[in-house]
Amino acid sequence: MKVPEEVLQLIYQECKLLDEKKYIEWLELFTEDSYYWIPAWEDEENIISDPNHNVSLLYLPNKKEMEIYIKRIISGKAPSYVPYPRTIRIVSNVYGELEMEKLWKIRYNFVMYVYRNLYRKIETYAGNTEIGIIKDDNHNLKIKYKKVILINDFIENGILPLI
Repeated sequence: MKVPEEVLQLIYQECKLLDEKKYIEWLELFTEDSYYWIPAWEDEENIISDPNHNVSLLYLPNKKEMEIYIKRIISGKAPSYVPYPRTIRIVSNVYGELEMEKLWKIRYNFVMYVYRNLYRKIETYAGNTEIGIIKDDNHNLKIKYKKVILINDFIENGILPLI
């Protein structure tokens, strides 16, 4: 199904805010009951299915946990973000479906390049994202959930930036 332009613009805006390290504005894109999940691979063909009972690369089960995570990053108390890594995200193959009356289930592929001046090298992460987008009561688009599946889940230097 063709994804509406306003939904595409929200996806691009989210990427832009992350690349620009505007983490507070990024949080505002999410609903109060949202979650953010990067599952780990169970084996070569399957990802874990339950973040509450299996190890994830990152699992923030609600917006409050997302806020705590972001506050740690911007406070300078998250060593993996000091100095902030430079990132570029490229999104492609966006497709979606209207699941319920208000929920768009969107999937897209991505490549993210990360440059850490400390190591003077570029890391590359790739995968696909499933993102749930709804219209709130004020008719603004918001992200209800974000699930990122990395195809290369080896994390360089033990550090994974927000994807």
